Amino acid sequence: MKINKLLTLYVTVLSTLIITSCHDELDTVPLSTLAPENFFNDVDEAEIAVNGVYDKMAQHFQQNFIYMSDHGSHVGTIVLNNSNLNMYGWYTYTNSNRFVTQTWQTAYEAIYRANTVINRTSLLESDDPDINRVIAEARFLRALVYFNLVRFYGDVPLVLDELLDLDNKEVTNQSRASSNLVYDAIIDDLLFAEEHLNSASWVVDENHPSYGGSNLGRATVGAAKGLLAKVYLTRASHPLRDLDSYQLAYDKAKEVINDAHYSLDNDYLNLNSLEGKDSQEWIFQIQYDVLGEQTSNWGGIQNPLNEKAGGKKATDWGYGRMSPTFKFAQSFEDGDPRSQVIAKGRIKEDNSIQYYNRSKVWFSHKYRFSSQPLSRFNTDMNAPILRFADVILVYAEAAAELGLDSEAHDALDLILTRAQNGGSSPALVDRSLTGDTLKEFIFWERARELCFEGHGKFDIVRAGLDKFLAEVKGQEETTGEGDPSKTKLVGWSGNVQPYHILFPIPAAEIESNSNMTQNEGYN
Repeated sequence: MKINKLLTLYVTVLSTLIITSCHDELDTVPLSTLAPENFFNDVDEAEIAVNGVYDKMAQHFQQNFIYMSDHGSHVGTIVLNNSNLNMYGWYTYTNSNRFVTQTWQTAYEAIYRANTVINRTSLLESDDPDINRVIAEARFLRALVYFNLVRFYGDVPLVLDELLDLDNKEVTNQSRASSNLVYDAIIDDLLFAEEHLNSASWVVDENHPSYGGSNLGRATVGAAKGLLAKVYLTRASHPLRDLDSYQLAYDKAKEVINDAHYSLDNDYLNLNSLEGKDSQEWIFQIQYDVLGEQTSNWGGIQNPLNEKAGGKKATDWGYGRMSPTFKFAQSFEDGDPRSQVIAKGRIKEDNSIQYYNRSKVWFSHKYRFSSQPLSRFNTDMNAPILRFADVILVYAEAAAELGLDSEAHDALDLILTRAQNGGSSPALVDRSLTGDTLKEFIFWERARELCFEGHGKFDIVRAGLDKFLAEVKGQEETTGEGDPSKTKLVGWSGNVQPYHILFPIPAAEIESNSNMTQNEGYN
């Protein structure tokens, strides 16, 4: 990771933020002289502290996030006959499942660290502009993790201040705030971040200084704008349906496009590779370093098992814990190069694919390694948070919702043109697509473009309860007879219920916080 992660050990000591659930064990007292009151003496120390927030984000976006954000969507499921691995794809998880708990826990750990940075850095007596920049980084990261929380769990505790009185249960045991209040806080954080963050290293902007190349991975002005557009679009969608936010999403996404600071990479298949990590299509990623303190699960989970030959492993070997749904696999047009991100088979020693006729053994092949990683769970693959194509599709969706079909078509042309391996001739989307048919096209175009990057579950929830039940509960698979036209309803279809549009509040949080309530449908 380009951000110095060797310094985060100090932040763990100084922050008093080591917890097992949202508010559990908050009476931990720092035993070092590097306690907050002794540490935040200048901007350099504040920057060390904000690095600790990035470090916690790297824990938040591991396999727990992959399972919860993609399994059990219209895009991804799992075909392994293992009930423990399949619980998110089959909707058999409970409020005590470790990923439900881990996602909540790491989120609030990141929030508590961010709150400490924001509060303590604000107290520095200096006119150094980097003070606001460090605060803006912490507020961007806080907004991002709250965005995950409100989409996964709905109403959640909104903690925006440093926790100082850890013995006061009225402070530590907070009740859930409404989703609208959480979105207000997210937007407020991102607006501050947009004003005070630096630009990406390659950007020349008279209003914002640019980071040096060694700071790749820090939040930027473009990241704040792009995430803000996505937040507005999500707030406009199900379940809140704040329809005025469609215009806000449209305006902010258009601003990112017009800024021209980011561009679509000519090679789509290169984006999710180690070589593609520095592409100027990436607006924000969580950075990982296999030689540092944080290694990545990304690529290992999504890549298929390899066909062993002579005891050797293929370059792209993985666990094969991500399978395209049958309908998603059938959604690609003939000749769409993006269809190469899935295949009916596993990777062989020479990195060719051993094909099978049964769609049950389709796998994701999107994450690519040019040399074999240290292991399937120890790679340098970054977590794909936000890229320019996502912002273009946010713009297209918002335009369609506002009745601006022509502008939606033009945005889709950009995506489809790049899908033709960066061809110069525009791939014109069918101009007869309007209204609901256009919105349905955009829904599946997001799937084809952004598959296995942690967007599937969020998109199917945004589409509404009826769509969620139709696409997830109504999933089909082939009968396994070699004829893809012969399908049957998936065996776990009956597990899916309307309340699954949200995840349960972790059992550990319910037990430790007397003010916490559970989402409807869960124990």
